[in-house]
Amino acid sequence: MRKKKWIFILLIIAVTAFSFAGCNGDENGPPVLEGDGDIVWDENGNVVYDNIELKMWSVTTGDDANTQDQIVAEFNRMYDGMINVTVEHYSRYDLETLLSNTMQFDRENAPDILFNHGSRVTEYNERGWLQQVDFFFEKSGASFDKSDFVGSLLDSVTIDGVAYGVPVDVHSAIICIRTDILEKNGLEIPTNYTELCEVADKAAELAANNKLWIRGENSEGYSATEWRLASSAEPYTAFPISYGDMWVHEFVDYTASVQNGGSIVDGEGMPAWNTQKTADGLQVLRDWIFPSGSSTNSHALSLDYGSSYDVGDAPFNSGKCIFKLQGPWAWQREVQTFDQMLGADGGSANIATRSLSGMFAKDSDAEYASLIKGEGHAITLMSTVTSYTKAAAATVFMDYMSNYSGIEWAKRGHLPAVLSVAQSSDYLSDPAYEAYVKYWGTPDDYVVVPPTKYYSYVDTYFKTAAQQSIANSYRNKSIKSILDEQYSSCVDYIRLYS
Repeated sequence: MRKKKWIFILLIIAVTAFSFAGCNGDENGPPVLEGDGDIVWDENGNVVYDNIELKMWSVTTGDDANTQDQIVAEFNRMYDGMINVTVEHYSRYDLETLLSNTMQFDRENAPDILFNHGSRVTEYNERGWLQQVDFFFEKSGASFDKSDFVGSLLDSVTIDGVAYGVPVDVHSAIICIRTDILEKNGLEIPTNYTELCEVADKAAELAANNKLWIRGENSEGYSATEWRLASSAEPYTAFPISYGDMWVHEFVDYTASVQNGGSIVDGEGMPAWNTQKTADGLQVLRDWIFPSGSSTNSHALSLDYGSSYDVGDAPFNSGKCIFKLQGPWAWQREVQTFDQMLGADGGSANIATRSLSGMFAKDSDAEYASLIKGEGHAITLMSTVTSYTKAAAATVFMDYMSNYSGIEWAKRGHLPAVLSVAQSSDYLSDPAYEAYVKYWGTPDDYVVVPPTKYYSYVDTYFKTAAQQSIANSYRNKSIKSILDEQYSSCVDYIRLYS
């Protein structure tokens, strides 16, 4: 789900969940863990798994879901007759609603394990939906070397020193680049925000003077490979964005904040984005669309599409822009599109991909300029699982997904949470790594929202502030005042429901 009505949906989820479950947890909380339960051991001291069925709900759809199904199918083949995992896929917003309703009113049909974003673990556990996994890793003997995980990702699933899930990956939005248009017009791939603005300004000036060469899908009688001059009738905007794009309201707004020194959550789990540094980051996005005398860019990088418009693929494919935001899981589809569209002249060699690192930082030398707001997938164990054997089987699957999905999952844009996997020869020597995965950086480049049981509130109100910051109707208000107002409302709701 890429667009529309996300603020309303997320707020309803937050209010509903906290209204029903409260901040003191669900009355049907996790069981007390002791002894061996129903576990049977063989003569070698291993847990006996006899056709254990695990149901997993996963926040993956489309090509991601297909790849994940292939990885899970390989696990099922390896553990044939012992453990079998079935997966049901849902969009992020559908999953939140379904999960809340099921855990409140229909727990018998809840999943056994959940593949979702690790940043929600503290919130879910506060509602009594999860149980710890350390206990069951000790039973199963499966690998869980905590020192081998990216620290921030492990922290996101850890509460009071106890893990309530296993991190699998980290991901964010990426940038797709029309390198053919850059090369044709004597422009370079930018490596930071200042260079990006320079490229965009130069492209706008060339177009205004009827000198910018573009190509791609069009309705003007040209073939896709044939070069034509961009129209000078309207401004050329090199990097269109819209708050209707998931890439903006899930990744770019946070990234602009952290790349300019802002924070999202404080040590108490409360919102921490009501600062001038966060305002400076969101000012970059306001300048992106509405440049001023003090902005780095002289020309708009994007038209004002409003908050509900999805920019989509058409401008990029037609050459009416040079850059676009995309999910890394869609990169292989981009390659296929350009191999077909420009097959007579280089195909996908005419595009490139880069991470968001440095692309929103006013000061490219700052220590935080390279940071990327990411989301880490993690697998959690639901509190509805009462069989110790089933819970132990779940940890075997968690170990497999974090340690053995490797490059295949990274090809979908999901970089490994396990450091040794990201540094392994199998990972680094794969052709996909050299071709594009390496341009998405390493897991250490990514930061996730720190653990907070107030995640839904912190996230929803920050997104509202970010949307208003780049909306034309709010341009007469300072971004800092917008942040302060949303911060006050967020804190009021947290105090009301806690």
